Amino acid sequence: MEQEAVPGRRAWVEIVLVIAVLAETAGRVAWNLTQRPGEDPLSIVIGLLAGLALLARHRWWRWLLPLVLVVDVLGASQVVLAVATFALTVRLRGRWQPIGVMALAVVAGVLPHLVDPSHPTLAGAIVSGLVAVVAGLMGMYARARSELLRELTGRAEEAEHRRATAEQDARRAERTRIAREMHDIVAHKISLVALQAGALEVNQNLEREEVSRSAGLIRETAADALSELREVLGVLRGEEEVAPLNPQPTWEDVRRLVDATKEAGVQVELFDFIDVRVPDALARTAYRVVQEGLTNIHKHARHTRARVALIGEPGDDLLIEISNVLPKGFTSDLPGARMGLSGIETRVTHAGGTFTSGPTDDGRFEVKAVIPWPNQQG
Repeated sequence: MEQEAVPGRRAWVEIVLVIAVLAETAGRVAWNLTQRPGEDPLSIVIGLLAGLALLARHRWWRWLLPLVLVVDVLGASQVVLAVATFALTVRLRGRWQPIGVMALAVVAGVLPHLVDPSHPTLAGAIVSGLVAVVAGLMGMYARARSELLRELTGRAEEAEHRRATAEQDARRAERTRIAREMHDIVAHKISLVALQAGALEVNQNLEREEVSRSAGLIRETAADALSELREVLGVLRGEEEVAPLNPQPTWEDVRRLVDATKEAGVQVELFDFIDVRVPDALARTAYRVVQEGLTNIHKHARHTRARVALIGEPGDDLLIEISNVLPKGFTSDLPGARMGLSGIETRVTHAGGTFTSGPTDDGRFEVKAVIPWPNQQG
């Protein structure tokens, strides 16, 4: 016999059991005194002791319950028969073990009525047999119900765990995306600030008006960077009161990005061969590619000449190329996160395109993205 699940011990169940055993014992005593006087009370005493022994069924059920069923052949207690049968079948797994217990209970319940030398009764045997069968079926039902509830609970916990894991993965992916957004948005403007400040430091003979204009440009760029940084960090903190994010970049913002780079002192040429409306999603990806390329030029090659080429048409591909002459002996004091190009590559790949970056044979460093441009205008 193998234990599947031991029902919990409840005080009120034990109290009801004791009351039922005592009530049955009192009824049997009264019946013997009025209907069968002079009969040996040993059967009643055995039934009472077997009923009280059921109080220990939670601890020693493996051997106590079968023993109680066998002893009840002498005790002929219906309460002992029902409780012992139910308590044993509810604890057994499988199909044949509970059926075997029911067979034992039927024999233990029927036998005392058939072998009673003074008053053998067929009706009593039938009643006892039905009590054993019903108690056994109830125990099997309770066991099956408990197993089903346990299985459903396990499935619910597993589903909850999978949902929590999925939420954590989604949150982690979103934070990674936001970190890349932070790099794309803020690094470009911070590098502009550093470049503009470096120009002021080098050109100490500028007119007051030029110094004022450069300082104002630095202030505006730094303020924009701080504002965008606050917005991104607000999303990371999950603050609902944070102001909404700025509108997403459009194709005009790509051109403005190149103009801003020129104003910062970088020699960059724009070759824009796009004369139709660019879908917003494609424009956003193009903006991030150009932004990252120009940011790297600000950091590592600000004294070289650069160019930005934009070529494409609907139904074909959009080609984005940012390149600059490789500087000789120039090093930048601006730190690199080493994640900008990989983040842009992820964006371009996600859009179905290809991305390459690195030195070319003609002595330039080139960032190149080719992104599909669907016919549908969006």
